[in-house]
Amino acid sequence: MIGKDLWRRMKGCGAVWEHSGDPRAPHVALRGDKHSDGFIDTLRFLSDTDNRANAAELLITRLNSKYFEDIDWVFGSPMAGIPFATTLAGCFNHNVNLGFTEKVNEKDLICRFEIEPGQSVLMVEEMTTTGATPQRAIDAILKKNPEAQILDTVVAFLVRCEDRPPELAGRELLSLISLPHLGVNYHEWEPNNCPLCQQGSRVIKNCKRVWGDLLKTMKDSAHHIPD
Repeated sequence: MIGKDLWRRMKGCGAVWEHSGDPRAPHVALRGDKHSDGFIDTLRFLSDTDNRANAAELLITRLNSKYFEDIDWVFGSPMAGIPFATTLAGCFNHNVNLGFTEKVNEKDLICRFEIEPGQSVLMVEEMTTTGATPQRAIDAILKKNPEAQILDTVVAFLVRCEDRPPELAGRELLSLISLPHLGVNYHEWEPNNCPLCQQGSRVIKNCKRVWGDLLKTMKDSAHHIPD
């Protein structure tokens, strides 16, 4: 199973952190300020050019049975989705255009590319938790190019939600690693309702800054993480 093997490899290269269950171990604050007992750093895996190329080729193979020849544009979301979309676009056996959306604030995205009416667009993510980010990208593309044809499938390396999340307005997520399919579920709590905080576990913000120390807490719950 491709997803299971890739997930094992991600864990093996230190791209996945999970709370040990010991309240002495810290937990993390996510980008939206919610607290969680799990965090995935996809870039730790996809920054390796061989890993990224292999993942792109595997996604192209999965996409081939749908509408491989009908894609005119490949779009990536900022920032990590852009290099993954770039690699994936290079795997097509016909010429495709490459585009990307840009952040204007924490959530809003804009598109600067001109897409001819009727041309098809494939949206690419490296990871999505709810499907909300690719939908914001799609909205930005259509605001600039209302006659573009956004494909009904959004492709992603890893997803933490179901294949058809409500945030994607009926579109399907096609992924290599689906945590729901693997039975992996990380909790997310509002800070004032976080059971780990209530147990005395320290919350770590900007966890990538202390990633090496955070990984050590999976084996040694009392490992000190510097402020």
